[in-house]
Amino acid sequence: MNRVHATLFTPLLAIAVSLVSITAFAEDAQTVGALVEDDRIVVTVNGEEFTAYLFGEEHKYPFFYPVNGPATGESVTAWDQEPYPHHSSLYISLDHVRSEGVERGNYWQPRNDLSTGQIFSRAPRIIAATGDKVVLRDECDWIVPEADAHQIRDTRTVTITAPSLTIRILDFEFTFEILEDLNIGPTGHSFFSVRMRPELAVGDPERGPEQAPLGTGTMVDSNGGIDEDGTREQSAAWCAYYGQHHGETEGVAIVQHSGNPLFPAQWFNRNYGFMSPTPFAFGEPMPVPAGGSYTYRYRTIVFSGDHEEADIAGWAADFEQGR
Repeated sequence: MNRVHATLFTPLLAIAVSLVSITAFAEDAQTVGALVEDDRIVVTVNGEEFTAYLFGEEHKYPFFYPVNGPATGESVTAWDQEPYPHHSSLYISLDHVRSEGVERGNYWQPRNDLSTGQIFSRAPRIIAATGDKVVLRDECDWIVPEADAHQIRDTRTVTITAPSLTIRILDFEFTFEILEDLNIGPTGHSFFSVRMRPELAVGDPERGPEQAPLGTGTMVDSNGGIDEDGTREQSAAWCAYYGQHHGETEGVAIVQHSGNPLFPAQWFNRNYGFMSPTPFAFGEPMPVPAGGSYTYRYRTIVFSGDHEEADIAGWAADFEQGR
């Protein structure tokens, strides 16, 4: 989207600039559609698959995959990727969730052991598909099958737009209903998270030669921190992860809304391709009593170019202002 930055000296100029911005947005916006295919909802941009919401009961949790870049049409995220194949692309989950009769509800791994905790999709559906946006909704039950414990229910709404040739946006809203008295222990690699494809990772020689040459990637946050050393455990409004593949620079940014409980959450970021703003990673176990309701909102931006060319800071500001 073409952005207009100007000092507005008069109301007339303000109106003129606003009209220019709206016209530019309308000219750049791409056509977004959706359809249900078996156990996934496919979202398209200009008739081509952009992403899909996978909700089959064989999965540990519902997630989005692929998440295709605007320039390459190839996924910028990874699913079933070593190391740590339980990081499934773009998702939300939790670990170390204790309640009566449950020592550890684990909703993210092992991915093939569903008895320790599973997030069941109950009502995935397309709420709107109007050309300029797609809205998806689902209700999910967080259950530990081995203990027959129903700990959490969430309602999730995802609004997907493609405001330009180089930008795709997924706006997430999760409302969690707490069904039992919980105690949530430190959980690093879960809550709202993204796992990048290897070519876009920074690379991590400290974790062994197989991870050192992973990719061409860079992480940068809203404070100016760079890569894992500069962004991990930092409280930043947003963080972007991008690199080169198929001759293009593409990536993903996550923005956490200031209205989220425990904002600003610290980031659990890894050079091998993981990024997550999580309020549950670095502190003491957190008691969460039954009967509470908590809403978390995130904006995920899939973009071409680097974080400045994509104007991640601008899209984050728009999110705060409800745009």
